[in-house]
Amino acid sequence: MAHDMIELFFSQILNGLAIGQVYALIALGFSLVFGVSNLINFAQGALFMLGAFFAFTGVVWLGLPLPVAAVASVLLVTVLGMLLERVALRPLENGPFIAPVLSTLAISIIIDQLAEIIWSPEGQAFPVPYEEFTLFIGGAYITSTDILIFVFGGLAALALTWFLRASWMGRTLRATAQDRDAAAQLGVRTGDVRRLAFGLAGALGALSGILVALYFKSVFPAMGLPFGLKGFAAALLGGLTSIPGAVLGGLMLGVVETLASAYIGEGFRDLVAFSLLLVFLLFRPQGLLGDRRLDALGGAGGASGAMPSTSLLASSSSQRAAYRVRDIPPWGFLAVGAGLCLLPFVIDSSYILQAVVYAMILALLAGSVTLVSGSMGVLSIGHAAFYGVGAYTVAVLGHTYGLPTEVALPAAIVITAIVSALASLPLYKLSGHTAALGTLAIGQIGFLVFMTWLPVTRGPMGFLNIPAPTFELLGGLRLSAIGQKFWLVALVVAVLLFVGQRILNSDIGRVWRGIREDRLAAHAAGLPVRRYLMLGFAVSGAMAGAAGGLFAYVQSVITPDSFNVQVSMLLLTMAVLGGLGNLTGAALAGFVLTLIPELLRPFAEWRMIVYGVILLAALRWRPHGLLGAR
Repeated sequence: MAHDMIELFFSQILNGLAIGQVYALIALGFSLVFGVSNLINFAQGALFMLGAFFAFTGVVWLGLPLPVAAVASVLLVTVLGMLLERVALRPLENGPFIAPVLSTLAISIIIDQLAEIIWSPEGQAFPVPYEEFTLFIGGAYITSTDILIFVFGGLAALALTWFLRASWMGRTLRATAQDRDAAAQLGVRTGDVRRLAFGLAGALGALSGILVALYFKSVFPAMGLPFGLKGFAAALLGGLTSIPGAVLGGLMLGVVETLASAYIGEGFRDLVAFSLLLVFLLFRPQGLLGDRRLDALGGAGGASGAMPSTSLLASSSSQRAAYRVRDIPPWGFLAVGAGLCLLPFVIDSSYILQAVVYAMILALLAGSVTLVSGSMGVLSIGHAAFYGVGAYTVAVLGHTYGLPTEVALPAAIVITAIVSALASLPLYKLSGHTAALGTLAIGQIGFLVFMTWLPVTRGPMGFLNIPAPTFELLGGLRLSAIGQKFWLVALVVAVLLFVGQRILNSDIGRVWRGIREDRLAAHAAGLPVRRYLMLGFAVSGAMAGAAGGLFAYVQSVITPDSFNVQVSMLLLTMAVLGGLGNLTGAALAGFVLTLIPELLRPFAEWRMIVYGVILLAALRWRPHGLLGAR
């Protein structure tokens, strides 16, 4: 028995090293781009997906041999990577740091939707042009595909290392990563170097996509995001700016995931992976190899915030004079809410009323994000987890225990506020990019808890037939029609936005903005920074929890997919487009951007592409937000 356990353990190690090699290739792409441009490239997953589909097209549609199709795919995605630099980064160089990041997100949305149109949303079989075999090493085993992945992945990593160390272009790339201004003064064309980094990242993404297609023998348009996140986590584990660290982080993540899947359960592999990431961010934010050695692509500073202060918005605050801030006083939210309450009297269409209800909920959510990301400077890429806590609280209390709305909805607000405040504790010592990535890890952990905590959340099935809002204190008043729910949503959203604006205009809001601009100075001034951060997250969490509870009542069905990382990124996009730190702008952007896909519904499958183009245009022409960053 013990002998069989040992053999299983070594088999899992070998399989983990194979898939870890794929994570390492994706991580290398993130490291290259981040080292040179200080940019988290959220389109890397889309390039990974395109690499797999281009090879699939070459083999299945054009009848090419796999090696020829693979080379063509890598070349095409390399060119697309360079084009990405031209579209996503160069026009936004003088904007806030977050603008190019969201630009890559908008491009990812466009690419993913185009892939669904061209190849269909369904998964398709990827042909393996060789007969597979299993190699036994003692009692452990490894497949021929595992060997192929490990060999080609290792050769790609070695080739990249040689290129960076031995070639002139590689040395210029490393010099630009170390100090872009100094490299430019020495005559290095830093724009060309950035383009090269994006091209290499595209090539690595394409190769890893092809290897994954061989590993799972299938391709599907949604494959980019999960593997992109894993590659991102691998880059952080090894050291975001370290080439050897990216490889080590990928291998480590692959092994840990495979062991978790074998000994804990398949559903826990991602939960273990992102919990490990959060632990590393807390105790070694620079990663395993992200130190000051010469082989760190961007130096030690790169991993923990090669940005001024703690704020990803800091570059925009110095340009406030050029971008006028427009907002409304707190009572303005109450007035708008009262005006919207008249809508059910003049519109009979349930479809329109429901669309406006969702727009109000997303307005509240975008406002909750701007409190954290704008006012306190902690970029939140995991806010959907707090949204989910509110929704599941209402679902459990209302559906499972039958409690009325006057108990369930306030409980959702209070519980989410507490969870959010506790979630801020690990972020206290993090700044810049590491704080943002900490929120990403927290958001993913929250989503995975919703997926795996079966006794409470019911896992992937979620909750069906959540009862309509019922108020026992009002004689059992039941709000079953969408018009009746409309008034509840308008009231709660207006009151919470009113309270949020009052807090932002108070001394508390000014302290939050002071912490955002210079946390060290806030410490030196004697401010209890930790307490203010917890308070900010608690207020933001209360707003998100209320939005989640309202969503559960309106939707009457919730599943974990409603609270995944795509939702978090959408919320962040809304907050940025409205103007980070500007509650009015965030609420307006959340409201309008929720209605746009509905208005574009006649375009059917093209509507998300139009939506992505609108995001790109808004980031290009108003990078500081429609109503200005505050």
